Amino acid sequence: MPPFRSLLLLVVLSAAACASAGTLPPVPAPAELPDLEAAVMEDPDDVLSGLRLASGYRAAGRIEEAGALVDLLLEGLPEDPALLVMSGLIREDAGDLAGARLAYDAVLAGGRAGAMEADVRGRREVVRRAELRAEVAGALAREDAAAQAAPDPAAVGVFPFLYEGDDPDWEPLALAIPEMLATDLAVTGRLRVLERLHVQALLDELALGESGRVDESTAARSGRLLGAANIVQGRFRIDGGTRIGVDAAVVAVRTPGLDRVDPLSGEDAIERLFTLEKQLAIALHEELGVQLTPAERERINERQTESVQALLEFGRGIAAENAGDYGQAREHFSAAVAIDPGFSLAAARGQAAASMVGSALPAVAGIAQAAQRLASQRQAVQLLNDAPAAVRDRILQNLGAQKRAVLSELLGQDRVGQTTLLELIFRGPGSAP
Repeated sequence: MPPFRSLLLLVVLSAAACASAGTLPPVPAPAELPDLEAAVMEDPDDVLSGLRLASGYRAAGRIEEAGALVDLLLEGLPEDPALLVMSGLIREDAGDLAGARLAYDAVLAGGRAGAMEADVRGRREVVRRAELRAEVAGALAREDAAAQAAPDPAAVGVFPFLYEGDDPDWEPLALAIPEMLATDLAVTGRLRVLERLHVQALLDELALGESGRVDESTAARSGRLLGAANIVQGRFRIDGGTRIGVDAAVVAVRTPGLDRVDPLSGEDAIERLFTLEKQLAIALHEELGVQLTPAERERINERQTESVQALLEFGRGIAAENAGDYGQAREHFSAAVAIDPGFSLAAARGQAAASMVGSALPAVAGIAQAAQRLASQRQAVQLLNDAPAAVRDRILQNLGAQKRAVLSELLGQDRVGQTTLLELIFRGPGSAP
């Protein structure tokens, strides 16, 4: 770093004397940075100026300098919530997802987040989901090795069900029924049920998230990639709007080519959907080799809801969440709770979605800003390629029609063409580098 590195060392000497106000200050304009540098050099106790300077460095793409300043401030004030939040944001920018999550965990520990708690929880969830996507991408990159590794015999993944029908009003059950089954399979603690987000990240990577058509061989492959010895998949149909039939299967993952599939089926009146789901949950435990105690059976048979309409809203909320539309997800989960106030699972999902509404957008903005900073570099292309589809869509929405059309085609161009087009999109002809 420039000579400013020496003044950073001074900050630590007395930073403990003056904590931040517990909130992030506004981002300074580029013209303010020299004055802030002078202020920090003159008074290393001025943590607010240090935070604003770090924020200004971050906005300018000077991530390394921002991180060095905040790390040094944290040496004197290791529990300062604003410094920890800034550290998390900077680590996100640098691609250190695990470090960002640890920083946000530290803010939330002991109730230090204060007014920032909702935002911090949202950012932590953003990071956690990004970690899951990275984990899935890593598993795909190491697929040959994953195929030879022994999967966890206690791990089970529950896939979205396939809806065999034409009436879209029933389609949300394709997500809601598996979510209920996953919740029931986790009751005993003897099975490690993979989080839905983990399963969905893999389906998205394999381009299966939209169709839901996962055959036995694909399910077995997915199990090996996820390290799960068993995958639950299924399908359902609605007959005349009055009866529902559900077929489920446990794909027992072995070595490639030696996978076992055990089918289960049930049919009943649509009003008895919840009884049917509980019967399937108990049968799945048996297929998975879990002998339930009377107390465990009783817990599994507890109903989250008795309302089919509430369950449909719950499924719509999951679909919106999968698409990255957390505002819409919150509305659907809230609608489910309005129909059935005792639907605690929907209430919990609604709270989680609410925390993401204000936190997902900064991630989108950060990617767009980073792409602009890297417009003359090939990393920008990779950055946009790696971004989740929902994030790319939001970036496109914020561009004009012409730039949006060009950027839509950009990701399929060769590297030289990509770089050239990025410069035109984000800078415009004749702009200074």
